Amino acid sequence: MKRENALLLGILGCLAFAVATATVVWSFAIPNFRPLTIPHMNAGVISVGPMRQQRALSAAEIRTLNDWLQQHRGGWGPLGQTPPSSGDATITLTADRPAGPDGKPVPYVITLWTGISAADWNATLFLEDRPGAVIRIERFPEKDFAVLRQMVDQQPYERTAFP
Repeated sequence: MKRENALLLGILGCLAFAVATATVVWSFAIPNFRPLTIPHMNAGVISVGPMRQQRALSAAEIRTLNDWLQQHRGGWGPLGQTPPSSGDATITLTADRPAGPDGKPVPYVITLWTGISAADWNATLFLEDRPGAVIRIERFPEKDFAVLRQMVDQQPYERTAFP
């Protein structure tokens, strides 16, 4: 075999390896770029503050939350780091979807960081569509996050001073 042919085969082999590697990487990455399919919620409870004071969400708040979730379906990535705390508020929702294997509705959990416990996580949300599922994360501009912040701020809870 001529030296030129061997060089050409080597270059083609490297190119094929690079294309195959990129294909494998993108096959795992593409699902993270698709918009989430978020079901319609019909009930929910919000837990706020370090003592996790709870209250049921009103029908108007559920409607607002459904609208907000439908408008923000894209941009959610998988959680890639450990959060600094368990969040400032947790919203546990029940969706209009089939029940789990035991017949009970599967909870849909949203964890919010409003900047109370970890200021560098301001306006950040976690979405967990069932226990043990991949947790999705997104940080929002303050104007988009204001609707959710208002739900958290309606509940009185003890705030701590900044260190």
